[in-house]
Amino acid sequence: MQWLPSLAHSLGIKSLHFSIFATICAAYNVVPSRRLHRGPNPSVDDLKNPPDGFPSTSSVRSIPSYQAADFLYLFMSLDGGPSVYDRAIASLEGCTAVVAKTCMELEGQYIDYVEPQFEKPFLLAGPLVPEPPSGELEERWARWLDGFPEESVVFCSFGSETFLSDEAAKELVLGLEMTGLPFFVLLNFPKNTEGREEGEELNRKMPEGFRERVKGRGVLHTGWVQQQHILRHKSVGCFVCHAGLSSVMEGVVAGCQLVMLPLKGDQYLNGALFARDLEIGVEVERREEDGVFGREGVCKAVRKVMTEAGEGSGRRVRENHRKLKEFLINKEVQEKFMLDFVGKLTELVIAWPFMVLVA
Repeated sequence: MQWLPSLAHSLGIKSLHFSIFATICAAYNVVPSRRLHRGPNPSVDDLKNPPDGFPSTSSVRSIPSYQAADFLYLFMSLDGGPSVYDRAIASLEGCTAVVAKTCMELEGQYIDYVEPQFEKPFLLAGPLVPEPPSGELEERWARWLDGFPEESVVFCSFGSETFLSDEAAKELVLGLEMTGLPFFVLLNFPKNTEGREEGEELNRKMPEGFRERVKGRGVLHTGWVQQQHILRHKSVGCFVCHAGLSSVMEGVVAGCQLVMLPLKGDQYLNGALFARDLEIGVEVERREEDGVFGREGVCKAVRKVMTEAGEGSGRRVRENHRKLKEFLINKEVQEKFMLDFVGKLTELVIAWPFMVLVA
């Protein structure tokens, strides 16, 4: 919140701005140079292009219209108050240092771009990876997954806060059907006002005859499941997700190939980072003007990392994915991230005769 740094400073407390987003998101949208020469209310055309000085080595030279239109909300006043952009900039400019949940190996070019924009120290906590889940996978899902060969099942989930339209949900499942692979799809929907149960809502949105055609090799589910347990099951080989940072990390450390279908906000830039900069996964092809995708695009993306994995770019994606997984699960690497972070934080605390507030 933009009022926290000045309040903390008035009390003799130094504040750290802790970002839970990938640094590419700040680099593209939340830097002072984003508004340079463009005024306080950028247009869709403005947002289609990176801000001045954006890294020339980035794969993001421009973004599609539908993504730029989604970013407009960052610059809109909220009930007459400051916009998301104004609040974020005020917090970043007012804090004493910035903590980012990333590392130079993943986002060096974006860190090097953002840090001088705010002229204050950047402390890198490293990409925080999930601990192995405790307990056992629910028996009904374990039994179903056990019936398929290793790394053959496609698991698809967009979490509990990201929803597909009815038409998009149909294209998604039809695309998975086209792959010929077994699949487990978790779809959630906004709460309806017509009193339908979640399972009934899911059935209503599926193509006619779909469940009968995929019986035995396709699971459709709504609600909650043990996602990390499923991703780590030996039969699961691909994770179709919205490219949320935590979801991507879960998929990589579980060893699942990534197919990304970003649907809002930071997910779009995460998709660019992981699919194009780092080449550890693929994105589903979309229509430039509105982001619509079809079953063919879903099928093509899944096949690239699953059935075409030994060919050309598919092989390169798998190799990059393997290297990143080994890097992330290396205990010495993770310990070094934390030791370096604590060491730099200690240096700052010693230099400041103040308390420190991390918010």
